[in-house]
Amino acid sequence: MGNDILMARVDLTPVLDGHHASDQWYNATAGSGAFHLKIDFKPARHESLTIEQFELLKVIGKGSFGKVMQVRKKDTQRIYALKTIRKANIASRPGEITHILAERTVLALVNNPFIVPLKFSFQTPDKLYLVMSFVNGGELFYHLQREGKFDENRSRFYAAELLCALEHLHGFNVVYRDLKPENILLDYTGHIALCDFGLCKLNMSETEKTNTFCGTPEYIAPELLMNQGYTKTVDWWTLGVLLYEMMTGLPPFYDEDVNIMYQRILSDPLLFPPDMPSDAMSVITGLLQRDPSKRLGANGAEEIKRHPFFSKHIDWNRLIAKKIQPPFKPTVESVLDVANFDAEFTGEKPQDSHVDDTPLSETVQDQFRGFTYNPGNEYLSESVSSYPSVMG
Repeated sequence: MGNDILMARVDLTPVLDGHHASDQWYNATAGSGAFHLKIDFKPARHESLTIEQFELLKVIGKGSFGKVMQVRKKDTQRIYALKTIRKANIASRPGEITHILAERTVLALVNNPFIVPLKFSFQTPDKLYLVMSFVNGGELFYHLQREGKFDENRSRFYAAELLCALEHLHGFNVVYRDLKPENILLDYTGHIALCDFGLCKLNMSETEKTNTFCGTPEYIAPELLMNQGYTKTVDWWTLGVLLYEMMTGLPPFYDEDVNIMYQRILSDPLLFPPDMPSDAMSVITGLLQRDPSKRLGANGAEEIKRHPFFSKHIDWNRLIAKKIQPPFKPTVESVLDVANFDAEFTGEKPQDSHVDDTPLSETVQDQFRGFTYNPGNEYLSESVSSYPSVMG
């Protein structure tokens, strides 16, 4: 220790209670004397945000309940995606308030490199606002439509990152239930970012079943169609459908007539094009096993990771650390670039439209209690890659 002299040693076990000050004396365990340690706490002031704190830049998406805009937070100049939802639109539909509250809960709960993180949420008497990282590489749907299909390596890469995202959700007892290309974004480096958690089911243990019929027709699992109840393994069916679609250009049982498609999902044999690699056929066949108890992944995500289709090519530690170079990098020129979004949306004037709805009752408003979220630190490291520079 050089010229330092040890005069005393103290073993500290302070009581760290964020609600009360700590004022303690500690006797020396080596040497002599005592030390006085006082710890005080000040509550963090995280005020609720308002829409006036954001500059509205571009419309980048629209849905039945609202729209998504690219925005700039005025005080920090950081770019975000802002999802707006009219309360009256969801209050009039059974179950929709539950869905949007589930989305907010899941987004605030999870922390995964392949899931779009929630930064803030706030509300007015008429609207809900979700502020998320702005991911501007475009929807997987956009790229798949433009290219027709992907090669095996690219399909495997996206499926592997999605597998990690779904595994993370399952670890929180969350079932995603709506995996499809429209709900998967690419960041500017080419990694995937899962978004839109409105159909998530919370508090699903390993064996628990739910019966809610939801999802997108092409991706509906047979156990939903048979009204048997379903578990987390429903997400592995949709992963299999998506992998098949990425490699061939269409979902496996697709038909323009939804009723015929449902019948095909229940009974048609799974057919592959002649050039489909054997490991790809094997993993897709396992994921599209109609009996959920025999489905690949019924014993957890590790079962899928060990399949040769993945295990021969994917280093899972490097993947989760984003150290594997994506096979495709979207064309993104700046943090403001919206070229990978549909011009139908980006050409529209961004505005927070006025709501003329009849004021909602206090009973309905009470259902939105707890929606507001402001962790107070927007500079925490981003798990999903937003464009690195902040444009003025």
